[in-house]
Amino acid sequence: MKKVITRKGDIFCVEIGNEYKSYFQYITTDMTQMNSTVIRVFKKHYPMDYIPNMDEIIQDEVYFYAHTVLRPGLQVGAWYKVGTSKNVGEIDNIMFSLFSEGNFSHLTKSYKWYIWKINQKKVFIGEMQDKYKNYNRGWIYPYTSIIHKIKTDVFLIRDLE
Repeated sequence: MKKVITRKGDIFCVEIGNEYKSYFQYITTDMTQMNSTVIRVFKKHYPMDYIPNMDEIIQDEVYFYAHTVLRPGLQVGAWYKVGTSKNVGEIDNIMFSLFSEGNFSHLTKSYKWYIWKINQKKVFIGEMQDKYKNYNRGWIYPYTSIIHKIKTDVFLIRDLE
């Protein structure tokens, strides 16, 4: 495999079977969450014969934000780079939440939740409150979970265990 250099602003394509294409953009690195890559996944599904137009893609509604590692997805062909754009959107107000228990049996009830903005200190909130429930989860998702979320609107939790 040819080595792919990744930089902030790069846009990647995920082909979902022979059904449609979806796109995401590497928008920044979050030092707060293990120096991981933060991506914004766009909502629109494109036909398989769509020729990527970076300006059109980045104007789409953001479906979700996530932490991931790009290299494994590139290595197995789960996604590929199609272009770049300096426009990475507004990253100052993207919020993440995460609980500190090391066991996913606490998904239904935890008293150790944290919230944070990219590259800012995590804030302990204790029990999850309604006003934070729509924040993006701050786990670092493997490529399989990113693709599953694009396809089904649900992350694969088993990938995180």
